[in-house]
Amino acid sequence: MKKYYIIILFLFIFSTSFAQVYDLSECIGIALENKRTLVSAELNVGSANEGVRGSYSGVLPSVSLSTSGGKTKYPLQENIIPDLVNLEIDTIKSGESSYMSAGVSINQTIYNGGRSLNSIKQAKVNLDIAKLRQRNTKIEVIQNVTRSYYGLLQGQQLLDVAEKNLVLSEKQVDLVQKQFDLGAVRKTDLLKAKVSIGQARVELLNRKTALGNSRRQLFNDMGVIDFGQSIVAKYSEWAPVSVPTSAEALTFLKEKNPNILIQSSVIEIGKIQLKMAKGMRSPSAFASVDYSANGNNSDELKEAFKDDWRIGMNMSVNFPLYSGNSLSSAQQRAELDKQKSENDYLTYLNDLRVQVELIRKSIMNYTEIIPINQDVVSSAEEDLKLAQERYSIGSATILEVLDAQVSLIRSNSTLINTIHDARMQEMSLKALLGILDLEYQTKEE
Repeated sequence: MKKYYIIILFLFIFSTSFAQVYDLSECIGIALENKRTLVSAELNVGSANEGVRGSYSGVLPSVSLSTSGGKTKYPLQENIIPDLVNLEIDTIKSGESSYMSAGVSINQTIYNGGRSLNSIKQAKVNLDIAKLRQRNTKIEVIQNVTRSYYGLLQGQQLLDVAEKNLVLSEKQVDLVQKQFDLGAVRKTDLLKAKVSIGQARVELLNRKTALGNSRRQLFNDMGVIDFGQSIVAKYSEWAPVSVPTSAEALTFLKEKNPNILIQSSVIEIGKIQLKMAKGMRSPSAFASVDYSANGNNSDELKEAFKDDWRIGMNMSVNFPLYSGNSLSSAQQRAELDKQKSENDYLTYLNDLRVQVELIRKSIMNYTEIIPINQDVVSSAEEDLKLAQERYSIGSATILEVLDAQVSLIRSNSTLINTIHDARMQEMSLKALLGILDLEYQTKEE
């Protein structure tokens, strides 16, 4: 046990000493290997698969073996006449008999209104639904990892902005302090510069805390135990994505979105259940074959199977005439359930179409505003540089320098946050269209 803790401590020190750089696909791959929710989804698929196997029992024959045996004891009365004249004594003895029997019976459903075949179809649809729910779980895992990963990247970039802002503020304080010592500026300039550096330090602390929280969230979403190890999201430039047209998006929704496909499968189940309800009004036919033999003991039973066996064949047909309102009520409920599932499908499809359209417009908007924000950052950097130069020669006030610095911080933060939001929208669009998980198919799949 002591050696175990030493190994854990070594791994902790090693992992905290060297920050591991991961890209998004690597983090998603780790999550797909570790998240227990995916294991549960796989078990649900296995259970549904067993349901399909079990559904064939309605069309396959059932074979049963039965054996029985017993022994019966009964009294026997016997008269004994002794030597005494005319005196009889009755005694009672016990007799016994035994029997053994064995038989094999085969039962087969010949026709039951198609209920057995429809049960198989329903089980197969349930298997499809289980697989679609497994896809849903996978998409949720990928969404969570993507959100956390880009949150970590956003935190890294905002922390970098805060660090650069603190460096600028420190340089600004040094410059103002020197000019104040020379009597070139007033004390208010020095105080304003110190206020600025204090705010920069507070912002840096907040960004460090936010980054730590993002790191913990990412480890949790990847299904990895957090020992305090470091992780760095690999920086990548934002590039506009190809946004599908409304018609293409609708096609993706109908053919790829697992929730839409589940709704479609529910409609199919409703149709099958309606057929099964109608089949309850049909006659049912069953057949059975029995093969058996009897004997007083095991030897006689063996001989009976050779020479004294019995075979029986039976066939029965049931015609449902009247069972209250149960059959008509079951059929009516099945019809209503089918109509409800069809209505739910259309409602859900229309809701998703609206969501997709909103995200499409949002992404196209980001495609236009991100380049503008990038230009704003470049302008803010140049403005700060000019303000610092003018201040150094006394042609600008400290407020102008601080305003330019704040403008640069805000423009950088706005750009980072806007790119983050754009990436989240791109991920949400792929998830809605049902193509997010298709980008991370494993070889086993």
